[in-house]
Amino acid sequence: MSLLPRKGLLEIVSPLLQCKRFRGKINLRKPRAPHFERAVYIALTKPYFISPKKGKLPEELCKGPGSTKKDEGDNPFQRIIAQELYKWFTSSRLVVFYHLNPMDSDDQFNAFAMFKKQGMYLRQYGKKTLDMAVRGTPYETVLDFYVSQNMLLFSPQPDIKKVLSITKKFPELILLAAILEGRFISKDELMQYSLIPNLQAAQANFVQTLNTASSLLVNHLNSHQTTLVSHLEERAKQLK
Repeated sequence: MSLLPRKGLLEIVSPLLQCKRFRGKINLRKPRAPHFERAVYIALTKPYFISPKKGKLPEELCKGPGSTKKDEGDNPFQRIIAQELYKWFTSSRLVVFYHLNPMDSDDQFNAFAMFKKQGMYLRQYGKKTLDMAVRGTPYETVLDFYVSQNMLLFSPQPDIKKVLSITKKFPELILLAAILEGRFISKDELMQYSLIPNLQAAQANFVQTLNTASSLLVNHLNSHQTTLVSHLEERAKQLK
């Protein structure tokens, strides 16, 4: 016994096991029918739902364009927002409409801040809120092009040049139209209005024109007298 290797006596040999189902694989496509008792329990516990189409006529089952639209009811908070939006329309001398392309949140915040520094307010509302605000009012026309992601700019003062200069810095804001002094104008008309100087500059030019005309009139009236006096002085010098 002492001549036998010690390792051979202490070594444990574990057999190789492989699990295999009896009678092959499970047939998932055509399973075997359960026995009678199990079939009874399955039939008793089967869920039963009443079809929503039961008892309806074919014309009632026909889905029209607005059949899937749900009535959300009256939202008091949304009505308050709509009233506030209508006040923005009535109190602003300039309202600008933008189409909003995909825009980074940082750029959007910068746009809000830059307009805010100039005393202008950039706002975004949903189509339903805008409809509640302007339906039946003179501003109802804006609903025709407010169909996608849009933003509104409200300005108490019609400073068009500042609006256009800030808009150029954000290409995601596409200028569509505007309301200037209660009049709905297009983008091209807004560009033409931007070329017109403000009221202070126009008044200064008008005053300058009046002063120039009066100065010319005084010079023309005094020109003959001044010429006569200069000639008499020259003649007096000659006689001396």
